[in-house]
Amino acid sequence: MTRTTRRFAILLGSGLCLALLSWASSVMAADGPLTLQSIEVRGNDRTSSAVVERQLGLHPGQPVDGALLADAVEDLRRRELFTSVAFHTRPGDERGAVVLVLDVVERGPDLRFGTGRSDLDGWYLIPVELSLDNALGRGEEAAVQMRLGYRHAGLAAHYREGTAPHDRWRWGVDLSSLTTDRVYFDGGVEYAHRVERQALGLTLGRRLGRAWSLETALRVEGAEADSTGEVWQDQERLGAVKGDEVAFADLPADVAAGVGRRERTVLRADLVLDTRAGLCAGAPARGVWGRLRLQRTAERAGGGFGAASADLRLYRPVGGGALAGRAVLSTVGRDAPFYDRLYLGGLYAVRGVPSQSLSAPGGGTWSWLASLEYRAALVGDGADPRLAGALFVDAGRGGGPGDAVAGETAASVGWGLRWRLLPGIRLGIDVAAPLAGAPADESWHAHAALGWTF
Repeated sequence: MTRTTRRFAILLGSGLCLALLSWASSVMAADGPLTLQSIEVRGNDRTSSAVVERQLGLHPGQPVDGALLADAVEDLRRRELFTSVAFHTRPGDERGAVVLVLDVVERGPDLRFGTGRSDLDGWYLIPVELSLDNALGRGEEAAVQMRLGYRHAGLAAHYREGTAPHDRWRWGVDLSSLTTDRVYFDGGVEYAHRVERQALGLTLGRRLGRAWSLETALRVEGAEADSTGEVWQDQERLGAVKGDEVAFADLPADVAAGVGRRERTVLRADLVLDTRAGLCAGAPARGVWGRLRLQRTAERAGGGFGAASADLRLYRPVGGGALAGRAVLSTVGRDAPFYDRLYLGGLYAVRGVPSQSLSAPGGGTWSWLASLEYRAALVGDGADPRLAGALFVDAGRGGGPGDAVAGETAASVGWGLRWRLLPGIRLGIDVAAPLAGAPADESWHAHAALGWTF
């Protein structure tokens, strides 16, 4: 080989090595963490780019990868502040930098259908909701909705800010006019008593870390219980027919004491822990949710009462499903009217007995309940199946002033099914057999269900 040929070979080999090193470097940069150089937003005629960035939860300069970008955009879509959100990326000005480009379509007022949940009344349908989310371009949530649930109906409206992923503070205003039929058990017969509430509330919350938050709420409300009740379920052998009126003179003493209108102010504080993640059978797959609640109600006419509760829920993947557990301790002052007291038994407590049948007609002042449930997909995807099933065991006990129910702990065991009717909406049934403490002569009891019980 001549000297010229050797030089040519050396130069060629060096060039190939440099090319390979450059290619390897670019591959490593592409496969490794990227830096978000900037976020470009298009189509945001009403919402500023700064608000979109805050709602997205990303900021220029932070390390990102494809999964993080996709998850952030999907979360923005899920909150439905925009009609649609599309995205793509392009290289930034420097190696390893990327520009995120968002194409959004601003949302106008629209009608929706969905579900909700309240502590007093459980799950309810929202057959009509006028959504005004992001109408001001601030990333706010606002809506006027009709509610329809088991023993529960009315109108409610809300306005909330501070719901972005990394917002430290949040606040909201709520306005509602709701009617609830409070069911109680007396002498083997189920009765219902109508209670109307109108309320205006202000809520202020603060995120304390990745999983902890503190929320306070101040609410002024009027509550009015009818002067009469009615039979809720037929009991022909006891001479009770559904719909029969119960005169004021025949009402249980604690129920009669709550008749009339009350104007009051309610102050509440919640400390919440939430590490829930993933989905299994349409419910959390893992993590912890817990809440410590303290509440004080001041009556305008004088007096008042306090209330406190501790609610802990645990979720853990087991086999092809998830194990879910719940424990609740609650107490309320003896001066609380019957519709603010504690009732045990039924769908959200011990499912092997009729609703509220483990408590006195006027409710109790303390209770505890515990549930253990195994959930798994039966038909469809494991995370969000068309049909899911559950096996469960419940136990609970309660009492208070004038409580004639025996002190034995009630328990039941059973199974349940949940059908996914629409995205986020599950209808089902829970069937359970009482193991101990049943007040009614039944071998089993069934409850229609909307969503999971916890």
